Amino acid sequence: FRAIFTSNPEEYAGVNRTQDALRDRMVTMDLDYFDYETELRVTHAKSELTLEDSEKIVQVVRGLRESGKTEFDPTVRGSIMIARTLHIMQVRPEKTNDAVRKVFQDILTSETSRVGSKTNQEKVRAIVNDLIEAYL
Repeated sequence: FRAIFTSNPEEYAGVNRTQDALRDRMVTMDLDYFDYETELRVTHAKSELTLEDSEKIVQVVRGLRESGKTEFDPTVRGSIMIARTLHIMQVRPEKTNDAVRKVFQDILTSETSRVGSKTNQEKVRAIVNDLIEAYL
């Protein structure tokens, strides 16, 4: 019999310490982020947006990740949340739409900052604004 456990150690660090007996019987594999094409295809498949619109979203999310300025790097989950929200709102990712800008900011600041970390959230909002200007 085999079991596969998954965890997000960065998000849950310090919640509960893993028992030595359990840790001795497990193999930990650190996984990196998806490559660009995979992240784009996943976002597109989960959102029902056009490939072009999905690409804009992925570029902003990856740009934030690559900035190195976040407490936690945004994942494909952020891209999917943004894409699905825009699909439900029936809007395209356009920098002239303030509601779109707010969706990007709200989702990406919550995904990349600890709750209550206002200083970091403001930094992330500024970076997201710059990325929106560059990619949308």
